[in-house]
Amino acid sequence: MKTNNYNVEKIIDALNNHGYTNFLTRQELMLVKGKLRHNEYELYELYPECSKVILYHDKLPDIKLFKIENSSSLTHRDILGTIYSLGLNEDTFGDIIKYHDSFYFFIMAHLDTYFKTNLTNIKNLNVTLTEVPLSLKDEFALTYYPKEYIVSSLRIDNIVSTITNESRKSVLAKFTNNEVNLNYNDNVKPTKVLEVGDIFSIRRYGKYKYNGIKKITKKGGFIIEILIYT
Repeated sequence: MKTNNYNVEKIIDALNNHGYTNFLTRQELMLVKGKLRHNEYELYELYPECSKVILYHDKLPDIKLFKIENSSSLTHRDILGTIYSLGLNEDTFGDIIKYHDSFYFFIMAHLDTYFKTNLTNIKNLNVTLTEVPLSLKDEFALTYYPKEYIVSSLRIDNIVSTITNESRKSVLAKFTNNEVNLNYNDNVKPTKVLEVGDIFSIRRYGKYKYNGIKKITKKGGFIIEILIYT
């Protein structure tokens, strides 16, 4: 999602006026940090490598953590799509994460009644929300599985094409439409060569981490390992 200067100023105003922000994407964080000095904020991360964070001065906002009951057959995409359908701003809810075969998500506390009243059905499956202690977040961590791909180059457009099995034309359109995000920045050149540890996401496909070259083929190609976040 593209963030303009107006949104950045709104975020900074919220930090100055309320002492904290709502949930920020990593892209928003990068832009806001560019406008602030290091001593003007504290950073609150919900768990390691979380997608959304909060900036604050002295006091954090009230946050609640909900478990989605009956969610074992759902996907992150199913849940995110349903939350978006409720018409809420993206900054009102935090990460959606799978933990022990159940999904959990963070929200701003003042919206708890709204969520419990309206989030009752996801993908034709009846669900209920149960509030759990926020301290459970200390056990959260991203889970992933490794997968190897054979690619002709380490350019991100080539790797995206291999993962999605889409044509070069379709893949280039993804970059034009900011559907590819690299290290939380959606202004990505298709010719960018990936480095070990780079995190990238492809809209409607998922989130990935480049884990390096495992082998060079006889024809000069590369067998690479990609960590796919579940």
